[in-house]
Parts: sequence; structure tokens; C-alpha cells
Amino acid sequence: MRTLTLVLALLVISTCATWAQTPDHVYATLEANCTRIIDGDTIEIRGGETVRLLGIDTPELGERYADDAKWALHGWVAHKTLLLEIDEQERDVYNRLLAHIYVETEGGWVLVNAELVRAGLAKLLFIPPNARYRDYFETALEEALLKRHGMWGTIAGCLTIQELEDDLLTCITEMVTVEFTIGEVKETSRSITLYSAEGDYGFYVKIPMDLVSALEIESFEDLIGTCVVATGIVDCERVGLGPSIVLEYAEQLLIPCPAADTTD
Repeated sequence: MRTLTLVLALLVISTCATWAQTPDHVYATLEANCTRIIDGDTIEIRGGETVRLLGIDTPELGERYADDAKWALHGWVAHKTLLLEIDEQERDVYNRLLAHIYVETEGGWVLVNAELVRAGLAKLLFIPPNARYRDYFETALEEALLKRHGMWGTIAGCLTIQELEDDLLTCITEMVTVEFTIGEVKETSRSITLYSAEGDYGFYVKIPMDLVSALEIESFEDLIGTCVVATGIVDCERVGLGPSIVLEYAEQLLIPCPAADTTD
């Protein structure tokens, strides 16, 4: 009995270690060829099967960047042999096959799902029990944010509060990166709000409570006076409030703001 228990424990440890690794095409179990690109995160493969890419969500058709995501996916998977890796749950409620898709490039095999995130053309979407490679996807998202790729780079550069306010009409509803100093912190049961110490309009960043633990901040009050950088869609929640960014991912907030590059 002890031997069986030890074997089962080793199998569990081995499985956990395997899925903690970087994605690898050797874990794929299906080979396929794409026959149609439905949208930026869904394809049809030979045999009529519809495949939904795991871990990502691209803009819906008709929305901004939807065509970019669709054509990027076309570039990755059209006329190529695909390898599909299935997660814990094989199909969704629409009976679509859920998969990580690998393609071979000159530099080796790549995970297409993550490359769409890295290009700034997809957001993250993990629906339990499928959460394999989540850390890898979050790293790809952070790279897209820092390099302002795709949907994360609508307004070029990192704006100061003064620059944001000077061109606020242009920035509203656009993806913007803003650098500001925290002047006040307010907490409710639903969110933590960081208010800028600069500017005349009361810019703030709202952090939903389900993201707070991911930021690993012991005390937000201790951040008062700290320079931070936030990336997101600038909006005005209601009349009388200043411009704001509501975070969707912890990676959208950099604390403290990155040091300036002083090299020539």
C-alpha cells in the first residue's frame, strides 16, 4: 500500500512539474490543418471541427483590432501543419475543441495562442479547469504592455498627467500609458483607487479587488508619493469624476515606474 501511495504521489508531482514548464509541442496529441479562419481566436480544421484557442480572447468581428487579430492568426496557421495540445477540458458548451496550437517556424515550434497575446492582439481568458501555462501567457501580456504592441499602443509614448489633460479629448476611449505620482488611496469592498497627486482633473486608476492579491502590495497607503505607470483605456465613469483607467490585469500597473534609459 505504501508503495502504491508513493507511486501515485510521484505521478502527481511529475504531472504538476510538466505543466509548470514552458509550452512545448511534444505535449501535443493531435495533428491538423486549418481550412478556415473564423476570427482571431477560432479556426476550422479539416474534417469540419471548430477549434477555439485556449487562454486568449481577441476582439469580436467589427471591433477595433479584430481584423488585425484574424489576419495575424491566418499568418500563423494557414497552409501549415498544426499540432494541438488539449487541456483538462476538451470542449466548451458550444462543442468547440479547446486547444493550444503549435506551428513550426524557422526558429522552432511556437505557441500561436501566446504569440497573439505578445503581439497585443489578444487579452487573456482562462476558464477553469483550463489554466495550463497561465504564467507563460501573463509574461507574454507583460511584454506586449511594456512594448506597447497592438491594442496596448494606441497613443504612442508614456504620457505625464499634464500631457494627458492637454489632449484629453483625443485620449478618451483610447489605450494610453500614463505616468503619475500617487497622492491618495481609497478602498471599498469592490476596489482600491489610486488618485494622482498631479493635474487638475483628478485622474485615477481603479484596481478591482480580484486583482489586488496579484499585485503583492502589503499596504497601498505606503505607496503615496510613489511614481507609477498605468496602461489602459482612458474613460470617465460618470459626470463629475476625472479621467480614469480601470485595470483588467495586474500587469497593467508598474510599481514603481521604470527607470529612464539614459544610454545614447
